[in-house]
Amino acid sequence: HAAAALSLTGRIQERFLLTPRLTLATALIGILSVYFLFARSSSSKEGTRRSWFKDDKGPPSYPAFPARQLLGIGNGFLNSTPSPYSAHDFQNGQNRTVRYWGGVQAAIEKYQSTSNVWNLSTWGPCYPRASNRQNRGTRSRHYLSNWTSIVQSASFENIVYPTQTRKKNLEGLCRPGYLLIGQGKCGTSSLYHYIAGHPRVLEAKKKQIHYFLYHRDRDLPWYLSNFGNIESFLGNGILMTGEASPGYLPYPGVVTQLVKRMAPEWKFAEGDFDVQSWRHHTGSLPKILAIVREPIDRALSSYKYNYVSPALMRLRSGRGVLSTGEKVDGKLGDEQYYQYLFSFEQLVRAELVSLRKCLAPGGSGEQWSLKKYRRNETFFHRSVYRELNDRNSTLISLDEACYVKTKSKNLPPREQWIHLAIDYPHKIIDLPNLHLIQSLVGRGVYVLPLEWWYEVFAFPQQNESNIQVFCMEDMASRANKLMDDVTAFLGLPDFDFRNVTEVGRYNVGGHRGYNTVLGKSNAMEKEETEKLGDDLNSREYRDLLDISDGLRRDLKHFYQPYNDRLFKLMGGGCPW
Repeated sequence: HAAAALSLTGRIQERFLLTPRLTLATALIGILSVYFLFARSSSSKEGTRRSWFKDDKGPPSYPAFPARQLLGIGNGFLNSTPSPYSAHDFQNGQNRTVRYWGGVQAAIEKYQSTSNVWNLSTWGPCYPRASNRQNRGTRSRHYLSNWTSIVQSASFENIVYPTQTRKKNLEGLCRPGYLLIGQGKCGTSSLYHYIAGHPRVLEAKKKQIHYFLYHRDRDLPWYLSNFGNIESFLGNGILMTGEASPGYLPYPGVVTQLVKRMAPEWKFAEGDFDVQSWRHHTGSLPKILAIVREPIDRALSSYKYNYVSPALMRLRSGRGVLSTGEKVDGKLGDEQYYQYLFSFEQLVRAELVSLRKCLAPGGSGEQWSLKKYRRNETFFHRSVYRELNDRNSTLISLDEACYVKTKSKNLPPREQWIHLAIDYPHKIIDLPNLHLIQSLVGRGVYVLPLEWWYEVFAFPQQNESNIQVFCMEDMASRANKLMDDVTAFLGLPDFDFRNVTEVGRYNVGGHRGYNTVLGKSNAMEKEETEKLGDDLNSREYRDLLDISDGLRRDLKHFYQPYNDRLFKLMGGGCPW
């Protein structure tokens, strides 16, 4: 880079006839500019390696946890002042610890016989505002003594989310204790809002943050600013916060990003960046929840939500363009627009052809993984090649390997639809969310993306599981039992969810009852209602959704081996 800058400086001198002194100054400016640009670029690319958890001397040293103000205990005695937490919050009867609260829980269990709780340095999921930097002593003492007034003024109506500015540290921010990673159209919204109904859980600023997928250019403080700040969190007696981003599940790269960005780096030796090195420290990461649904039902729901609804909206607006390039009049009725839509069976049949080829032994799915992770230093290298040796097949990143985007402007936007466009040229296919329309079937092969997550999170820490899969059907048939299982998995205290679950599932038929029931923050995401046709009982609309007996048999036969692998992975089954 320096050589390039000097070469450029020589050409500038010749062009503008600069004096040697000016030329030297120009060279220095050029070299420094290139250096800082390169450093900034490297910092951006290596953002996952930057440590927010330590200073130059090692792990951070935090001021003592305000146990008397928050827990009502300290120096071996109970405090009469009301506190936001009680011992019951940390005694769930399941021998499980709420994520990040292990140190506090241990102190509570021993507070009557020890004074160490007064010197407790862990703050649960949060990072205090005063750290081990110089000249912070006065501020630290004032901050700790101020917690009595913070607790007295705290309320769920005044939750404060940090401003999303670039911070140089994590002070005042709190970590999510769980991630709900999907699958899409499987009830993630309902489960997320059910969990948020627990009095010790705080919802995020918005449900879907997708930091580890779509916002990798942002730093960790930006991500944590999506959760309540330390005063709102601890002052209200919150134990856990989290997010639900269905886009996380399909991509192995999200697992890598999550581990490398959120795990405290000072725990690892330099160069330990593969699965085997990190899986034993998943106690430093959020717990992982996934939810699945009968695959054919999920595919049909996705077809309506991600294809029919956007297609109708585009046709009504007069912006609908057919495969021929012809535009459709925006003043027609919905029954006339249905003729321009591909049926569910047409899209699924086309997808099945390409999907079977990709997932065949030795097919493009396996080849993609072997090529992607062939280098020893890649995160999943040993996992991919171990699976190949153990069962003569390997981990497959289905979404990345099996769905190829067509780049030619003269062809449909996806290769799998070429024959459809030829056979049915007067139909619409080029729409938003193509990655969801093209994978109506594939997104129901839950086991393939989950195997990547289980590679890291399936290894218990202190006999506690770090990942669990739930069945959407249980939300309808036994919602309270489902939420008891979720509560136990997260380590939260027992809670009667009936007032929450009886409201009904979220985002079903435009349901909007949760702000009233939860009574917490108004930051709850307002998801768009499915805007389908005016007459959902019309013959034309029913024809689009019709599944022939032959297609249903083909789909069940296709899904069966993957469902069997899924249930084995889960350690149980779903009612399908």
